[in-house]
Amino acid sequence: MADLEDEYSPSSRVGGSADPFIDDYQHRSTTAHQGLGPRVMRLQGGSLLVPAPSSSSAGAAPVLVFVHGGYWQALSAADSLYLAPALHRLGWSYLALEYALAPHATLHTMVEQCTTALSELAEALPDRGPVVFAGHSAGGHLVAMTALVRPSPIALHRVVLVSGVYDLRPLVHTSVNDVLGLDEAGAAALSPALHSPAGTVAEVVVAWGDNETDAFKEQSRAYADRLRADGLLVVHTECAGRHHFDIVDDLTNPASTLGALTLET
Repeated sequence: MADLEDEYSPSSRVGGSADPFIDDYQHRSTTAHQGLGPRVMRLQGGSLLVPAPSSSSAGAAPVLVFVHGGYWQALSAADSLYLAPALHRLGWSYLALEYALAPHATLHTMVEQCTTALSELAEALPDRGPVVFAGHSAGGHLVAMTALVRPSPIALHRVVLVSGVYDLRPLVHTSVNDVLGLDEAGAAALSPALHSPAGTVAEVVVAWGDNETDAFKEQSRAYADRLRADGLLVVHTECAGRHHFDIVDDLTNPASTLGALTLET
């Protein structure tokens, strides 16, 4: 039990606590919000949209839609704005999806909320360019459920899954489940790895850091293999010098391997 607990505790590889990294996300997001000011638009469901800088081609700017992690019980769209400034400088629009957290919401409800929030982008940015749908950790699971297990409500150029959990059954036997309340059947029903993809997307990127636990690495490798076997075009990569919490910054860095794969249009 202790081994399983450690394997599904990403912070076990970086000091034993996620708090410093959560604090860093929140601090940088507050700074980003202050810098972006009125450019940050709040959509109906609470998601935060930062349109690309105004220009003659702004209507066709690509969009990164991001679903945060936090084991389905921490963080928010407001805590995810730290990715926006780099994308803004690159001429991208950015949408941080909001969803309710456990124990106040079930995983099924979160998937429904992500689906609704993603569909809101069509009205908010009707003349958008290619849409990349990315999720980190628990967000990777929600992206997979929203855009691969079921058809996406909008056309997607690429799905990017970063350090996610795609088979939830092991979590039933960890403290993570204290607030999720999953049983074996419920975990299986909400496990992307156990379902053939119904969504159609041009490419899926599956990434993880080299300083992740073996369980997180194997979850990503196995899901990439599953998607590839089901006929999807899949690129997978282990990012050198990255752990579970800092790998997300590579999404907006085109000089990194993950950034190059994410931002290619």
